Amino acid sequence: MIRRHEPPTLVVIGTGSLARAVCVTLARTPAAQGPGQVHVLGRDSGRASSVCYLARAEAALCRVPRRFVPGELDSDDGLLRERLAAIRPGTVLVCASWHSPWERDRTPSAWTRVLDRCGFAATLPLQAAVALRVGRALQQAAPQAQLVNACYPDAVNPLLHRLGLPVVCGVGNGTLITASVETALGPAARRGLRVLAHHRHLHRPDHPDDEARVWLGNHELGGVGQLLAPQRGVPREALNPVTAHTVARLLTALHGGPELRTAVPGPQGLPGGYPARVTRRRVDLDLPYGLSLADAVGYNERLTSAEGVRIDRAGDVHFAPSVREALRPHLPQLCEGFRGSDTQWAAARMWQSAQVLRRREDPADAVHARGAGGRATGA
Repeated sequence: MIRRHEPPTLVVIGTGSLARAVCVTLARTPAAQGPGQVHVLGRDSGRASSVCYLARAEAALCRVPRRFVPGELDSDDGLLRERLAAIRPGTVLVCASWHSPWERDRTPSAWTRVLDRCGFAATLPLQAAVALRVGRALQQAAPQAQLVNACYPDAVNPLLHRLGLPVVCGVGNGTLITASVETALGPAARRGLRVLAHHRHLHRPDHPDDEARVWLGNHELGGVGQLLAPQRGVPREALNPVTAHTVARLLTALHGGPELRTAVPGPQGLPGGYPARVTRRRVDLDLPYGLSLADAVGYNERLTSAEGVRIDRAGDVHFAPSVREALRPHLPQLCEGFRGSDTQWAAARMWQSAQVLRRREDPADAVHARGAGGRATGA
Protein backbone atom coordinates (compact mmCIF):
# COMPACT_ATOMS: atom_id res chain seq x y z
CA MET A 1 0.00 0.00 0.00
CA ILE A 2 1.05 3.63 -0.54
CA ARG A 3 1.76 5.25 2.82
CA ARG A 4 -0.27 8.35 3.59
CA HIS A 5 2.76 10.59 4.16
CA GLU A 6 4.38 9.60 0.88
CA PRO A 7 3.40 11.38 -2.33
CA PRO A 8 2.17 8.87 -4.92
CA THR A 9 4.55 7.68 -7.60
CA LEU A 10 3.86 7.52 -11.33
CA VAL A 11 5.55 5.13 -13.75
CA VAL A 12 5.59 6.13 -17.43
CA ILE A 13 6.23 3.24 -19.81
CA GLY A 14 7.79 4.50 -23.05
CA THR A 15 10.16 7.19 -24.26
CA GLY A 16 8.45 8.41 -27.44
CA SER A 17 7.08 11.83 -28.23
CA LEU A 18 3.93 11.48 -26.12
CA ALA A 19 5.75 10.14 -23.06
CA ARG A 20 8.29 12.95 -23.35
CA ALA A 21 5.59 15.61 -23.69
CA VAL A 22 3.64 14.21 -20.70
CA CYS A 23 6.74 14.30 -18.49
CA VAL A 24 7.61 17.86 -19.50
CA THR A 25 4.03 18.96 -18.79
CA LEU A 26 4.11 17.25 -15.37
CA ALA A 27 7.37 19.08 -14.68
CA ARG A 28 5.40 22.35 -14.83
CA THR A 29 2.59 21.09 -12.58
CA PRO A 30 2.66 22.50 -9.02
CA ALA A 31 4.32 20.20 -6.51
CA ALA A 32 1.21 20.09 -4.34
CA GLN A 33 -0.65 18.38 -7.18
CA GLY A 34 -0.01 15.14 -9.00
CA PRO A 35 2.67 12.49 -8.41
CA GLY A 36 5.62 13.11 -6.13
CA GLN A 37 8.05 11.38 -8.47
CA VAL A 38 7.95 9.95 -11.97
CA HIS A 39 9.85 6.87 -13.11
CA VAL A 40 10.35 6.63 -16.88
CA LEU A 41 10.98 3.08 -18.15
CA GLY A 42 12.02 2.40 -21.74
CA ARG A 43 13.67 -0.34 -23.74
CA ASP A 44 16.51 2.11 -24.39
CA SER A 45 17.81 3.40 -21.06
CA GLY A 46 19.60 6.25 -22.85
CA ARG A 47 16.31 7.54 -24.23
CA ALA A 48 14.74 7.26 -20.77
CA SER A 49 17.60 9.37 -19.39
CA SER A 50 17.04 11.96 -22.10
CA VAL A 51 13.33 12.23 -21.28
CA CYS A 52 14.14 12.63 -17.59
CA TYR A 53 16.77 15.30 -18.27
CA LEU A 54 14.28 17.39 -20.25
CA ALA A 55 11.67 17.01 -17.51
CA ARG A 56 14.16 17.80 -14.73
CA ALA A 57 15.34 20.91 -16.54
CA GLU A 58 11.76 22.10 -17.02
CA ALA A 59 10.98 21.38 -13.36
CA ALA A 60 14.04 23.32 -12.22
CA LEU A 61 13.09 26.32 -14.37
CA CYS A 62 9.54 26.20 -13.00
CA ARG A 63 10.76 25.70 -9.41
CA VAL A 64 8.85 22.42 -9.10
CA PRO A 65 10.63 19.86 -6.87
CA ARG A 66 9.38 16.77 -8.70
CA ARG A 67 11.81 13.91 -9.29
CA PHE A 68 12.16 12.14 -12.64
CA VAL A 69 13.98 8.80 -12.50
CA PRO A 70 15.05 6.89 -15.64
CA GLY A 71 15.11 3.12 -15.87
CA GLU A 72 15.07 0.21 -18.29
CA LEU A 73 11.91 -1.62 -19.29
CA ASP A 74 13.16 -5.10 -18.51
CA SER A 75 12.56 -7.70 -21.19
CA ASP A 76 12.43 -10.42 -18.53
CA ASP A 77 9.00 -10.64 -16.89
CA GLY A 78 10.46 -11.54 -13.51
CA LEU A 79 12.78 -8.53 -13.50
CA LEU A 80 9.91 -6.27 -14.57
CA ARG A 81 7.84 -7.49 -11.63
CA GLU A 82 10.76 -6.88 -9.26
CA ARG A 83 11.25 -3.35 -10.58
CA LEU A 84 7.57 -2.45 -10.23
CA ALA A 85 7.43 -3.99 -6.75
CA ALA A 86 10.41 -1.85 -5.71
CA ILE A 87 8.90 1.36 -7.13
CA ARG A 88 5.41 0.74 -5.65
CA PRO A 89 3.62 3.03 -8.14
CA GLY A 90 0.21 4.54 -7.58
CA THR A 91 -0.40 4.73 -11.32
CA VAL A 92 1.29 3.31 -14.42
CA LEU A 93 0.85 5.11 -17.74
CA VAL A 94 1.57 2.98 -20.82
CA CYS A 95 2.74 5.08 -23.79
CA ALA A 96 4.62 2.30 -25.59
CA SER A 97 3.43 -0.12 -28.25
CA TRP A 98 4.91 -2.24 -31.03
CA HIS A 99 3.55 0.05 -33.74
CA SER A 100 4.09 3.79 -34.02
CA PRO A 101 1.17 5.89 -35.29
CA TRP A 102 3.77 8.02 -37.09
CA GLU A 103 5.28 5.15 -39.12
CA ARG A 104 3.14 5.83 -42.18
CA ASP A 105 4.61 9.33 -42.55
CA ARG A 106 8.14 8.67 -41.35
CA THR A 107 9.00 5.34 -43.00
CA PRO A 108 6.33 4.23 -45.49
CA SER A 109 6.70 0.71 -46.79
CA ALA A 110 4.75 -2.31 -47.99
CA TRP A 111 3.64 -2.76 -44.36
CA THR A 112 2.12 0.72 -44.11
CA ARG A 113 0.41 0.16 -47.47
CA VAL A 114 -1.25 -2.96 -46.02
CA LEU A 115 -2.46 -0.85 -43.08
CA ASP A 116 -3.79 1.77 -45.50
CA ARG A 117 -6.04 -0.95 -46.91
CA CYS A 118 -7.19 -2.55 -43.68
CA GLY A 119 -7.14 0.38 -41.25
CA PHE A 120 -5.51 1.16 -37.91
CA ALA A 121 -7.64 -1.39 -36.01
CA ALA A 122 -5.62 -4.19 -37.58
CA THR A 123 -2.70 -3.16 -35.36
CA LEU A 124 -4.67 -4.05 -32.20
CA PRO A 125 -2.29 -6.86 -31.09
CA LEU A 126 0.71 -4.56 -31.59
CA GLN A 127 -1.01 -1.81 -29.60
CA ALA A 128 -1.95 -4.17 -26.77
CA ALA A 129 1.28 -6.15 -26.32
CA VAL A 130 3.13 -3.81 -23.92
CA ALA A 131 0.03 -2.84 -21.92
CA LEU A 132 -0.86 -6.51 -21.53
CA ARG A 133 2.61 -7.43 -20.28
CA VAL A 134 2.75 -4.49 -17.87
CA GLY A 135 -0.78 -5.18 -16.60
CA ARG A 136 0.08 -8.79 -15.81
CA ALA A 137 3.24 -7.69 -13.97
CA LEU A 138 1.23 -5.16 -11.93
CA GLN A 139 -1.26 -7.79 -10.81
CA GLN A 140 1.53 -9.64 -9.04
CA ALA A 141 3.99 -6.89 -8.13
CA ALA A 142 1.88 -3.80 -7.37
CA PRO A 143 -1.83 -4.73 -7.16
CA GLN A 144 -2.61 -1.31 -5.64
CA ALA A 145 -1.52 0.45 -8.85
CA GLN A 146 -3.91 1.75 -11.49
CA LEU A 147 -3.15 1.13 -15.15
CA VAL A 148 -3.81 3.95 -17.62
CA ASN A 149 -3.31 3.12 -21.30
CA ALA A 150 -2.52 5.58 -24.10
CA CYS A 151 -2.22 3.01 -26.93
CA TYR A 152 -5.48 2.69 -28.90
CA PRO A 153 -7.47 2.49 -25.62
CA ASP A 154 -10.85 2.53 -27.40
CA ALA A 155 -10.24 -1.10 -28.40
CA VAL A 156 -7.26 -2.20 -26.28
CA ASN A 157 -8.90 -1.41 -22.93
CA PRO A 158 -11.92 -3.68 -23.53
CA LEU A 159 -9.46 -6.46 -24.38
CA LEU A 160 -7.40 -5.85 -21.22
CA HIS A 161 -10.51 -5.65 -19.06
CA ARG A 162 -11.92 -8.91 -20.38
CA LEU A 163 -8.59 -10.56 -19.65
CA GLY A 164 -8.98 -9.43 -16.03
CA LEU A 165 -6.32 -6.70 -16.01
CA PRO A 166 -6.64 -3.55 -13.83
CA VAL A 167 -7.04 -0.87 -16.50
CA VAL A 168 -8.85 2.16 -15.09
CA CYS A 169 -9.13 4.17 -18.33
CA GLY A 170 -7.28 5.38 -21.37
CA VAL A 171 -6.02 8.78 -22.43
CA GLY A 172 -5.59 10.59 -25.70
CA ASN A 173 -8.52 10.43 -28.06
CA GLY A 174 -11.47 11.47 -25.89
CA THR A 175 -9.46 13.92 -23.78
CA LEU A 176 -8.03 15.59 -26.90
CA ILE A 177 -11.42 15.89 -28.58
CA THR A 178 -12.91 17.37 -25.41
CA ALA A 179 -10.11 19.95 -25.27
CA SER A 180 -10.73 20.82 -28.92
CA VAL A 181 -14.47 21.34 -28.33
CA GLU A 182 -13.74 23.44 -25.26
CA THR A 183 -11.32 25.55 -27.29
CA ALA A 184 -13.92 26.14 -29.98
CA LEU A 185 -16.74 27.00 -27.55
CA GLY A 186 -14.69 29.14 -25.18
CA PRO A 187 -14.80 29.54 -21.37
CA ALA A 188 -18.57 29.07 -21.19
CA ALA A 189 -18.05 25.40 -22.08
CA ARG A 190 -15.85 24.63 -19.09
CA ARG A 191 -18.85 23.74 -16.95
CA GLY A 192 -21.30 21.13 -18.07
CA LEU A 193 -19.45 20.01 -21.23
CA ARG A 194 -19.95 16.33 -22.02
CA VAL A 195 -18.44 14.59 -25.03
CA LEU A 196 -19.13 11.10 -26.40
CA ALA A 197 -16.25 10.47 -28.79
CA HIS A 198 -14.26 7.61 -30.30
CA HIS A 199 -10.77 7.18 -31.78
CA ARG A 200 -12.51 7.33 -35.15
CA HIS A 201 -13.41 10.98 -34.48
CA LEU A 202 -9.82 12.11 -34.74
CA HIS A 203 -10.75 12.33 -38.42
CA ARG A 204 -13.97 13.45 -40.05
CA PRO A 205 -16.33 10.46 -40.27
CA ASP A 206 -17.69 9.33 -43.62
CA HIS A 207 -21.29 9.92 -42.54
CA PRO A 208 -22.65 12.86 -40.46
CA ASP A 209 -24.57 10.42 -38.23
CA ASP A 210 -21.24 9.00 -37.08
CA GLU A 211 -19.91 12.34 -35.79
CA ALA A 212 -18.92 12.83 -32.15
CA ARG A 213 -21.74 13.93 -29.83
CA VAL A 214 -21.48 16.97 -27.57
CA TRP A 215 -23.73 18.29 -24.79
CA LEU A 216 -23.67 21.53 -22.81
CA GLY A 217 -25.43 20.56 -19.63
CA ASN A 218 -28.11 18.24 -20.97
CA HIS A 219 -28.58 20.10 -24.28
CA GLU A 220 -27.03 18.32 -27.25
CA LEU A 221 -25.23 20.58 -29.72
CA GLY A 222 -25.18 20.41 -33.51
CA GLY A 223 -22.36 21.35 -35.86
CA VAL A 224 -19.78 19.24 -34.03
CA GLY A 225 -17.78 18.71 -37.22
CA GLN A 226 -17.20 22.46 -37.45
CA LEU A 227 -16.03 22.58 -33.84
CA LEU A 228 -13.47 19.83 -34.52
CA ALA A 229 -12.32 21.07 -37.93
CA PRO A 230 -9.33 23.09 -36.57
CA GLN A 231 -8.01 20.05 -34.69
CA ARG A 232 -8.47 17.80 -37.70
CA GLY A 233 -6.49 20.24 -39.82
CA VAL A 234 -3.38 19.86 -37.66
CA PRO A 235 -0.94 16.97 -38.29
CA ARG A 236 -1.45 14.29 -35.65
CA GLU A 237 2.05 14.40 -34.16
CA ALA A 238 1.89 18.18 -33.86
CA LEU A 239 -1.08 17.69 -31.50
CA ASN A 240 1.08 15.87 -28.95
CA PRO A 241 1.66 18.92 -26.69
CA VAL A 242 -2.12 19.39 -26.36
CA THR A 243 -2.69 15.67 -25.82
CA ALA A 244 0.08 15.58 -23.22
CA HIS A 245 -1.50 18.45 -21.31
CA THR A 246 -4.82 16.59 -21.15
CA VAL A 247 -3.00 13.44 -19.98
CA ALA A 248 -1.15 15.35 -17.26
CA ARG A 249 -4.41 16.88 -16.01
CA LEU A 250 -5.99 13.43 -15.79
CA LEU A 251 -3.00 11.95 -13.96
CA THR A 252 -2.99 14.89 -11.57
CA ALA A 253 -6.67 14.33 -10.78
CA LEU A 254 -6.06 10.59 -10.20
CA HIS A 255 -3.27 11.51 -7.77
CA GLY A 256 -5.45 13.81 -5.69
CA GLY A 257 -5.33 17.06 -7.64
CA PRO A 258 -8.36 19.10 -8.73
CA GLU A 259 -11.38 17.16 -9.99
CA LEU A 260 -11.44 16.85 -13.76
CA ARG A 261 -14.47 16.56 -16.01
CA THR A 262 -13.50 15.35 -19.46
CA ALA A 263 -14.05 12.42 -21.81
CA VAL A 264 -11.87 9.34 -21.47
CA PRO A 265 -11.46 6.33 -23.76
CA GLY A 266 -11.93 2.84 -22.41
CA PRO A 267 -13.14 3.62 -18.85
CA GLN A 268 -14.00 0.46 -16.93
CA GLY A 269 -13.04 -1.51 -20.04
CA LEU A 270 -15.82 -0.01 -22.17
CA PRO A 271 -15.29 0.46 -25.94
CA GLY A 272 -14.77 4.00 -27.23
CA GLY A 273 -14.85 7.20 -25.18
CA TYR A 274 -17.31 8.62 -22.62
CA PRO A 275 -17.83 11.75 -20.54
CA ALA A 276 -16.36 11.15 -17.11
CA ARG A 277 -15.49 12.70 -13.76
CA VAL A 278 -11.95 11.99 -12.57
CA THR A 279 -11.04 12.25 -8.89
CA ARG A 280 -8.47 10.59 -6.63
CA ARG A 281 -8.15 6.99 -7.84
CA ARG A 282 -11.62 7.11 -9.43
CA VAL A 283 -13.01 7.51 -12.94
CA ASP A 284 -16.82 7.72 -12.91
CA LEU A 285 -19.02 8.01 -15.98
CA ASP A 286 -20.85 11.35 -16.33
CA LEU A 287 -23.45 10.71 -19.02
CA PRO A 288 -25.90 13.50 -19.92
CA TYR A 289 -29.52 13.16 -18.90
CA GLY A 290 -31.44 11.01 -21.38
CA LEU A 291 -28.44 9.03 -22.64
CA SER A 292 -28.40 5.51 -21.22
CA LEU A 293 -25.21 3.56 -20.75
CA ALA A 294 -26.51 0.90 -23.15
CA ASP A 295 -27.03 3.52 -25.87
CA ALA A 296 -23.60 5.06 -25.29
CA VAL A 297 -21.90 1.66 -25.43
CA GLY A 298 -23.88 0.67 -28.55
CA TYR A 299 -22.82 3.88 -30.29
CA ASN A 300 -19.14 3.22 -29.53
CA GLU A 301 -19.35 -0.47 -30.41
CA ARG A 302 -20.72 0.49 -33.82
CA LEU A 303 -17.78 2.85 -34.39
CA THR A 304 -15.24 0.26 -33.24
CA SER A 305 -16.75 -2.24 -35.67
CA ALA A 306 -16.59 0.39 -38.43
CA GLU A 307 -12.84 0.68 -37.75
CA GLY A 308 -12.59 -3.04 -38.46
CA VAL A 309 -12.45 -4.89 -35.15
CA ARG A 310 -14.82 -6.41 -32.62
CA ILE A 311 -14.02 -7.85 -29.18
CA ASP A 312 -16.58 -10.31 -27.87
CA ARG A 313 -17.56 -10.92 -24.24
CA ALA A 314 -14.94 -13.65 -23.90
CA GLY A 315 -12.23 -11.20 -24.94
CA ASP A 316 -11.67 -12.78 -28.35
CA VAL A 317 -10.81 -10.50 -31.28
CA HIS A 318 -12.66 -10.59 -34.61
CA PHE A 319 -11.64 -8.62 -37.70
CA ALA A 320 -14.05 -7.17 -40.25
CA PRO A 321 -14.13 -8.71 -43.77
CA SER A 322 -12.10 -5.83 -45.25
CA VAL A 323 -9.37 -6.35 -42.65
CA ARG A 324 -9.37 -10.12 -43.15
CA GLU A 325 -8.87 -9.76 -46.89
CA ALA A 326 -6.05 -7.23 -46.52
CA LEU A 327 -4.22 -9.36 -43.95
CA ARG A 328 -4.81 -12.77 -45.54
CA PRO A 329 -1.84 -12.73 -48.00
CA HIS A 330 0.58 -11.81 -45.20
CA LEU A 331 -0.96 -13.23 -42.02
CA PRO A 332 -3.23 -16.13 -42.99
CA GLN A 333 -2.99 -17.61 -39.47
CA LEU A 334 -4.18 -14.33 -37.92
CA CYS A 335 -6.55 -12.72 -40.40
CA GLU A 336 -9.67 -14.38 -38.96
CA GLY A 337 -8.89 -12.97 -35.52
CA PHE A 338 -7.49 -14.55 -32.38
CA ARG A 339 -8.31 -15.48 -28.81
CA GLY A 340 -7.68 -12.72 -26.30
CA SER A 341 -5.41 -15.02 -24.31
CA ASP A 342 -3.28 -15.38 -27.47
CA THR A 343 -2.67 -11.63 -27.88
CA GLN A 344 1.09 -11.88 -27.26
CA TRP A 345 1.34 -14.67 -29.84
CA ALA A 346 -0.68 -12.59 -32.33
CA ALA A 347 1.54 -9.55 -31.72
CA ALA A 348 4.69 -11.62 -32.34
CA ARG A 349 3.31 -13.06 -35.60
CA MET A 350 2.21 -9.61 -36.80
CA TRP A 351 5.55 -8.06 -35.88
CA GLN A 352 7.45 -10.70 -37.86
CA SER A 353 5.30 -10.13 -40.95
CA ALA A 354 5.60 -6.36 -40.57
CA GLN A 355 9.39 -6.65 -40.48
CA VAL A 356 9.38 -8.60 -43.74
CA LEU A 357 7.06 -6.08 -45.40
CA ARG A 358 9.07 -3.10 -44.14
CA ARG A 359 12.02 -4.35 -46.19
CA ARG A 360 9.90 -4.30 -49.35
CA GLU A 361 10.28 -0.60 -49.99
CA ASP A 362 9.90 0.96 -53.41
CA PRO A 363 11.46 4.25 -54.60
CA ALA A 364 8.22 6.19 -54.12
CA ASP A 365 8.23 5.23 -50.42
CA ALA A 366 11.81 6.42 -49.99
CA VAL A 367 11.05 9.80 -51.59
CA HIS A 368 7.96 10.20 -49.39
CA ALA A 369 9.90 9.33 -46.23
CA ARG A 370 12.67 11.84 -46.98
CA GLY A 371 10.08 14.51 -47.75
CA ALA A 372 8.37 13.86 -44.42
CA GLY A 373 11.66 14.05 -42.55
CA GLY A 374 11.70 10.32 -41.91
CA ARG A 375 14.53 7.83 -42.42
CA ALA A 376 13.94 5.40 -45.24
CA THR A 377 14.74 1.79 -44.42
CA GLY A 378 17.02 -0.27 -46.59
CA ALA A 379 15.84 -3.05 -48.84
